Amino acid sequence: MTELRNLITSFAAIGATDDGGVCRLAATAPDKQARDLFLREIGNRGLVPRIDGIGNMFGVAIIEPGSNDVVITGSHLDSQPTGGRYDGAYGVLAGLLAVEEVRGRCLANPGAARRNLAVANWTNEEGARFQPSLTGSSVFAGGLSLQDAYACTDGDGVTLGAALAAIGYCGVTPLEYRPVRYVELHVEQGDRLEQVSGDVAAVSGAWMTRKISVVFEGDYSHTGPMPMPLRRDALRAAARAIEALYVEVASENAGAHASAARISVYPNSPNVVAGQARVWFEIRHEDEAVVVAISDRFLERIEREAREIGVGISIAADEKRSASSLDRDGVELVRSVARDLGFKIETFKTITGHDALAIQKRVPASLIFVPSQGGLSHNPREFTTQDALDKGYAVLAETLWRMVTARE
Repeated sequence: MTELRNLITSFAAIGATDDGGVCRLAATAPDKQARDLFLREIGNRGLVPRIDGIGNMFGVAIIEPGSNDVVITGSHLDSQPTGGRYDGAYGVLAGLLAVEEVRGRCLANPGAARRNLAVANWTNEEGARFQPSLTGSSVFAGGLSLQDAYACTDGDGVTLGAALAAIGYCGVTPLEYRPVRYVELHVEQGDRLEQVSGDVAAVSGAWMTRKISVVFEGDYSHTGPMPMPLRRDALRAAARAIEALYVEVASENAGAHASAARISVYPNSPNVVAGQARVWFEIRHEDEAVVVAISDRFLERIEREAREIGVGISIAADEKRSASSLDRDGVELVRSVARDLGFKIETFKTITGHDALAIQKRVPASLIFVPSQGGLSHNPREFTTQDALDKGYAVLAETLWRMVTARE
């Protein structure tokens, strides 16, 4: 689809980086530019714009005025600092075009529509600037209060509420329709579809994730004269802990995924032994028992090893996202649509989080994947072929049509 390709290209220019990627953190100037463009696209297509308190954006197609129900599709426009052009934006822009297409089909078939349709851009899905991730969709679903979301702070102490106000996206027009279904189209961000030459995947659920932020407390001293045995090096304890995580995952030998992807050090001076370090760890597996076993063993180990070198630890955050299931009827519907279109369909769980997982707590949610070349994501070289993008779009549009016209 030329229009979809052109839209993706236009949005990729907002926050574009020199290496071909996208840096569009939530509630920054580039995020505002993307939101403003999306709002114009909503208006140009005759959709009704709505922006709620947390900045979630909706473009509503009123195709059955007698119904208060709405089917929603969408994803997110914010990115990681090293983002690509497809992650999130593909689902929003394909959703925009799919809503327009389904509305046209409904106009051509009077009486077919049973409910309305909307496209959404969810606030701060990535969690790159503000934690937790999935912020806007969690507020929408009732899993996070608006006040708690506003209070989230970035590394400079700026709150999400203040940042949204600064770019003019603390909205006052919440979606007034009753959501009944949600569908999200996304690039896989892994290589399972590519490995089996699959066209699309109907995602059945998600792995469990445990995210633990650990603070290591040592003491400051000069890097030169302080005798080595007397040093209480917080960064040394953090380094030991990072390696310990990989050792524990390997010893479990269960196929878990884990990382230590963020670290802050104080005072972060080349001439001062670090007195404090904070590391963000995560462990993922489809079996919750595996995650609990690895993470509990890991925490016991790093506390013991830190104590051995005179460093204390404390847990700054410990977030457990249970292994969850998405709507079974939605999985079967996506599978049926893909088969009817002649596409090779797979079904598996997602390893990472998506807005659909948050929204499932409020309404039945579905998630559709298309292949990611080499499984690469959160990387400027992220790539999905146009043929794959078009197949995903076709599945999304037909799924929405069936949801909007279903008689039950």
